[in-house]
Amino acid sequence: MSEYKYIGKPVRRVDGVAKVTGRACFSDDVILPRTYYAKELHARYAHAKILKLDTSRAKALPGVIGVFTAKDIPMNRKYFRMGAIGDAWLFAEDYVRFIGDVVAAVVAVDEKTAEEALAYIDVEYEQLPIVASLQDAYAAENLTRNDKPGNVAMPLIVERGNTDSDFAGADVVVGGHFVFPSLHQLHLEPNSATAVYNQGKLTVYCASQVWFHIREDISAVTGVPEKDIEIKAQMIGGAFGARNDQPMPAVAALLACLVKGTVKMTNTRLEEFLACRPSLGMEFDLSIAADKEGHFISKKMKLLSDFGAYSSDSDAVTAIACFRADNNYTFKSTYVEGNGLYTNHTPTGAYRGFGNPQMHFALEQTIDMLAKKLQMDPTELRMKNYHKAGDTSIHGFKYATNGIAECMQKAKELMDWDKKRAEKKPGRGLGVASLIHCSGSKAGKYEFSGTSALLRLESSGNLTLLVGESEIGQGISTGLVQLVSEELGVDPSQIKIVMGDTALTPFSTGTNGSKLMSSLGSAAVSAAKNLKEQIQQILNNHCGVLHCEVRNGAVYGSFTDQKIMSLDEAAKKCSYTRNGSPIVGFGMFEPTWTDYGDKTGYGNLAPSYPFGVQMAEVSVDEYGNYKVEKLVSVHDIGRVINTQMAAGQVYGGVVQGFGSATTENLSINAEGVYQANTILEYKPATALDIPPIHMAFVETVDPYGPFGAKCIAEPPIISIAPAIANALYDATGIRFDQVPITPAVVCKKIMEKQTEELKREREASARKEEANG
Repeated sequence: MSEYKYIGKPVRRVDGVAKVTGRACFSDDVILPRTYYAKELHARYAHAKILKLDTSRAKALPGVIGVFTAKDIPMNRKYFRMGAIGDAWLFAEDYVRFIGDVVAAVVAVDEKTAEEALAYIDVEYEQLPIVASLQDAYAAENLTRNDKPGNVAMPLIVERGNTDSDFAGADVVVGGHFVFPSLHQLHLEPNSATAVYNQGKLTVYCASQVWFHIREDISAVTGVPEKDIEIKAQMIGGAFGARNDQPMPAVAALLACLVKGTVKMTNTRLEEFLACRPSLGMEFDLSIAADKEGHFISKKMKLLSDFGAYSSDSDAVTAIACFRADNNYTFKSTYVEGNGLYTNHTPTGAYRGFGNPQMHFALEQTIDMLAKKLQMDPTELRMKNYHKAGDTSIHGFKYATNGIAECMQKAKELMDWDKKRAEKKPGRGLGVASLIHCSGSKAGKYEFSGTSALLRLESSGNLTLLVGESEIGQGISTGLVQLVSEELGVDPSQIKIVMGDTALTPFSTGTNGSKLMSSLGSAAVSAAKNLKEQIQQILNNHCGVLHCEVRNGAVYGSFTDQKIMSLDEAAKKCSYTRNGSPIVGFGMFEPTWTDYGDKTGYGNLAPSYPFGVQMAEVSVDEYGNYKVEKLVSVHDIGRVINTQMAAGQVYGGVVQGFGSATTENLSINAEGVYQANTILEYKPATALDIPPIHMAFVETVDPYGPFGAKCIAEPPIISIAPAIANALYDATGIRFDQVPITPAVVCKKIMEKQTEELKREREASARKEEANG
């Protein structure tokens, strides 16, 4: 925007030079003196009773410092206090419940010795029946774990309005069954942690989205008070939700306490697949009731959600999948039966979108089914049912701004939707899907929902912004610097930012809920305003500079509008007046108009809500080979703070969504094994696979966000898969209700359709011949 100097501009990333030159320090780059190395022994079976666990031979190996099992950890079951269910352990006790469950850990003088010692640990198992799929878990003929009857982790039933009555009175009802598999976040940097135990105190070097929750976890399993634990934040090579729940820092800290020294751990890529927390696989039975004009009346849904062997963020992800997507549309009633279930594979957790991509995959295809039945343009059907600014949704979301209709119009322009539909060609198809997300949802701790920031001005003029959240590659460190620069009127290069160091920064619930730009950004702007107020008060009260104000990087007379001194000069004068003390601006953001919701999940969950529309164009030949020709992604994110980075977020999210739709799948087999457990086998999309991506923003200027901003972190991944599936239906007349949609799947369905059509033709011909005698 022209009225701003730094807002809405492509300001260069503050961490860009360090990353592209290789000078950025990641967790595995930490090399400390007198370091021991640790490796974990993972379970070979998905479900088994441990009959024997003998570590004596491993302990006797030269260079081994110690070998530890659950028996050595009094607080083994205290891990992950952030979760609402709290059913995890660090090391397996009497049973193993997934391939990758940790049976023991070795600490040795070097990594090679630690790895070798694992082979000397003698473990005998009694294999137990495996529950590998959601349908098996729901049938409950076998139990995933002996302490959870029926494999149920989280039952949830909620009805708003009277769905039975509304369905009975509807003109049209459509529905289907949809399957979305478990996906890996596939962040580039494997997990690594180095823990130092020294005279009762712990220092841990690691990457995380939730530095302070890690500190809580470490305290819980080690018994070391939080005040004696310091987390040293390292550069992060990607997260996408995977670093919300990461046992490694807690294990490294625990082992450091046990050997009273320094312990380093780094995962192999295979371990990243085995023991980290991929997304929740889900299955949906979903139906929509509408009148003959296309007004949505009601929705019913049954959801099966895969928690894996233990619960992580799984409960919150499942709740979001149950409710969030509904809020885009004006349903009169809705019913959901959610079933969070245990299975015998890796525990699942947070992934970009947090359950929203799974739900949108089902809902947005069902809406297209309704459009087909009503013979309506699917874009017009959605437009007819969108919420508007000022509305309150069926689940209690309140929209101060809502640019979803403008997003649809812009997406149609970028796709040339109307012309292509009017001139439809064989083998070509168009698909559309809408999306809604939360910007700054209440997440982390019940006691507070916002966040805070400190802005320190030294006598030298140095400005340092201190915040407890994480820069995970999304560019928030640059965005925060832009906000503070705009408020103070200083160049962004003058501001240093410190993120996540628990000894220096304010407490934070972490980088989650797409909250950093809207919530933390507001706190940072508030800190800058508070800093200006303090400067003005000190100059006024102690330096004889009356009626002044700070703006444009200097101090000006309020009445004369003349520059009195630079900000650097003011910093020195204020600090010297206070015997060298720096000025620390404090900023806090607390969205008092939001709430956690009642026991049914009804409430205004976030300060603001981003919206979007995504489209796909595909071509398909007679053999099932298909190509995504074009993708369109348009988003209402409030005011755009950094144009270049916001576009980068869209491109990155769209590519992830494209991969989930077309190639990615962990492929869990009947033995509970992830068959895709290397990057090559997992098949993420590469640069050669990506179609042209056309993107745009609708700037609604939100009243609650900093300078009107919402967020763009998670939305771009959400509705790419249903847009592609809807485009394939438009091209082939076949509904693809499960991802990934590979060419082999398309070919098979086309052949099945041709076989069925041929069968019907033959039956019709036979009936005609019989009728003619």
